[in-house]
Amino acid sequence: MRAPFVIALTLSLVACGNVEEKKKQKEAEGKAFMEAETKARAEAEAKEAKAAIDKATGECDAKKAEGCLALGRIHFDGKGVPRDAKLGLGFFQKACEYKSKDGCRMWGQQETDGKTKLTALSALCDLQDADGCIQGAALADELVKAGQLPEPKKVTDRPALQLLAKACALGGAIGCTARGVALVNDDPKAAVDSLTKGCDLGEPTSCFQLSVMLAEGKGVKKKDPEKAAAAKKKACEAGLKDAC
Repeated sequence: MRAPFVIALTLSLVACGNVEEKKKQKEAEGKAFMEAETKARAEAEAKEAKAAIDKATGECDAKKAEGCLALGRIHFDGKGVPRDAKLGLGFFQKACEYKSKDGCRMWGQQETDGKTKLTALSALCDLQDADGCIQGAALADELVKAGQLPEPKKVTDRPALQLLAKACALGGAIGCTARGVALVNDDPKAAVDSLTKGCDLGEPTSCFQLSVMLAEGKGVKKKDPEKAAAAKKKACEAGLKDAC
């Protein structure tokens, strides 16, 4: 009776061994497939990245801003190449020089040197970007306070106020307000001009400050209570509680 039992046990062990072997073989095949798929994907991505770099390089060499901007992002983010923030920054600067707002904006955002950052924001401002003007003005003011930029004797010659004037002309209401408030004592007439523009653009602080100047007759030929009241009412309606 033992012989049939031994045979059955042996067959059972052989069958289990075969199942285990097939399982291992299947796992090995699955692993090999995944590795091959990963390799193929990596090669495809590398090929795509190289094509993107070649295209962007050709465009940048041809003085096309979009190519330089693309190269800046590629190198700054390390897409298909080792990450190189300094190199990426250089391409953003080049894109800016080729009149790309995004190039100037990216250069300004990533630049760490204050004066160089101001150069980027000033260039963005020159490209008719009001936000760039306002950001540049804030930075210029900080640099003057830190002693990194000289402070002109004439207030209106300050870089910050010149940038705010550009922002205001471009429809940046905050720029109008900031410039107007800064000039209240040094150049009241210019202050009224800026605050009037800011109020016309719906900026409540401009309206309120303008109402004060009109009521006092500052920066204008004579006091104008009626216009002062209208400006104050507009400030209140725009949400400035102090004007209500």
